[in-house]
Amino acid sequence: MPNLARYLQEAFERSCPKGWRCRTEARVVSEEVEELLGYAPQADAVLQEVATGRRVWVELEVSRADPVANHAKFATAHLVSPMPAGDAFVSMVSRHVVRGRSNLAAHTVGLMRAVGIRAFQTPLLPGLDGAAIKTLNHLPMDRLREEAPEPGVELDRAMSVAGSLGQALESEIHFAANAVEVVYNIHRWNSDMARPELRELWRKRSVRYFAHDPRSGLFAPSKFAAYLIMPTEQGRLAEGFSQSLTGMGVRAYTEIDQQHPLFDGNRAWEHLHRQLGMAIGPLDALGAGAVDRFWRWAERFADVVGIDSKGPVVLTAPEWGY
Repeated sequence: MPNLARYLQEAFERSCPKGWRCRTEARVVSEEVEELLGYAPQADAVLQEVATGRRVWVELEVSRADPVANHAKFATAHLVSPMPAGDAFVSMVSRHVVRGRSNLAAHTVGLMRAVGIRAFQTPLLPGLDGAAIKTLNHLPMDRLREEAPEPGVELDRAMSVAGSLGQALESEIHFAANAVEVVYNIHRWNSDMARPELRELWRKRSVRYFAHDPRSGLFAPSKFAAYLIMPTEQGRLAEGFSQSLTGMGVRAYTEIDQQHPLFDGNRAWEHLHRQLGMAIGPLDALGAGAVDRFWRWAERFADVVGIDSKGPVVLTAPEWGY
């Protein structure tokens, strides 16, 4: 195993949250099921809440050539020996994994959810590019302990996406776990707003923080883009391919917004910035081309989006993340 993954495993064991216990190299299914499957799925770390017994299974994808393999192992094992409903799978993927393979794994999370697993993929050490990750990965353990970033931040990130924020519409509400999901929500908001009945549901809302997809040039309210809906029953995902990944849509958002104080604007932008590595700054910091695109976009939606008097703040999805 690469040294960086071993360093993080040790750190997770040392930094286990109060009320939880942590094990590494944890068996996912029994020996009997392993024999039936013909392979032995394991997690790099598993955190278990003492009071409830629920577990968070964590995979650390530092440099794996094909990280989706672990998603497949968990999903197929689940078909033979189902994970308890309260358990969660979290894959943490570094920037050393190439974009296409990271994205394939992020989309495979949607398939895992479809078979009943509470699955998430989130960045690992998002402040470090692939070259920096590679350098750390080859350091001896004693130097890693001196030079590696604070590992507690990574544990906090895993727990923040695995934890439910509350329930509504017979679903659990979670933070979006990666830039792929945020971008899906940006596109979904723009797509929904082409439908008059959904535009009417949204009505006009004052917005200060906007999520930005630089590849498409699209924007959306960050409070919408920062969340996903995970149904507690099979078959409750809304129609549409993109919905299989986040479950978010304008209709669901407006219904939940009226029922519960789950969606908090400050928590939303803080999560996008701190946990997912989205750059944050005033609109002018984007550059003239992107500023022009924003104002053209805002003009299209002037009947439903009011720009806060303090001026727009933009959170930009990192191009390495989706």
